[in-house]
Amino acid sequence: MKLSTLTGAGLIGATVIAGTLVFNSGAAEKVMNNIEALKSKIVEFAQNEKSLVEKYNDLREEAQTKIADLEAQLKNNGEASDSEKEELQAEIKRLEDQLNLANAAIEGLEIQSDNAVKVANSHTITDADSLPGLDGDTVAEEKIATAEAHFYQGHTQVSINLKEDINIAPLAKGNIVVKFMDANDNTIQTKNKTWAGYLNDSQGNKYGKGLENNANYSNQLYAGNTYTTTLNKDNVAKVMITVTTNNNEVKTITKVK
Repeated sequence: MKLSTLTGAGLIGATVIAGTLVFNSGAAEKVMNNIEALKSKIVEFAQNEKSLVEKYNDLREEAQTKIADLEAQLKNNGEASDSEKEELQAEIKRLEDQLNLANAAIEGLEIQSDNAVKVANSHTITDADSLPGLDGDTVAEEKIATAEAHFYQGHTQVSINLKEDINIAPLAKGNIVVKFMDANDNTIQTKNKTWAGYLNDSQGNKYGKGLENNANYSNQLYAGNTYTTTLNKDNVAKVMITVTTNNNEVKTITKVK
C-alpha cells in the first residue's frame, strides 16, 4: 500500500476528509497489540506443552528401565522368597500403573494440541487485495505526483514525476519544494520556485523563472514529465518533496537514504 500526504487548503497531513485530518492510528495500534498478545500466548502454550512432553518422555524412559531391571531380577533370582517376589511384582505393577497414567495424560495433550492447531488454522489470513485502501492500488493523492531520491557519494538527485500540470510562477499557487536534510533531520538546503532554473527535464531544459523572472526558463510544468533537481553535498540522508498543485492541493513525499 502506498500512503502519502494529501491536504486541502494548504494543510499538510495524512488524509483529508472535509478539511479535517483523519488517520485511524488507534485501530492500527490495537491490531499490533493484539498480534503481540497472540504471539505471546502461542509461544507460552508451545513452551508449556513442550515441557510437559519432555517430562513424559523422561518418566517413560525411567519407568521402562526400572521395569526391565525388576523383571530381570525376578527372572534371575530363583532363590528369592515368595514375599520378595511379590514385592518385585508389586513394584512392577506400580510402575506400569504410573506409565498408564502418563500415557493417558499425553493423549490428553495430543488432543489439546490438535485443537490448538485447528483453531490457529481456522483463522483466515487476510489478503490485502480484499481490503480497499490496502490493496496496493494508488489512491487520490497519486494524481498529484510521485518522486524518487537517489543518494550518491557527493550529491543527491531528486526526480519528480507529475500527474497533472503545475505552474510554478512566483505568484501562482503551484510549487515544488525540495528539502534536503542530514541524518539528524537538520535542513541542509531547501529548493523551491524562488530559485531560478532549479528544476531540469531529460532534455536539459531548466524550469522556474524564480524571483529573477529569468526569461530563459519556463514556469509551466506538464503532467507525465519528470523533473529533477540535484544538491552537491555528501551528508544528505533524507529528502522531503512537497508538491502543491494549481488548486492548492498538497502532497508531501519523504525519501530516506
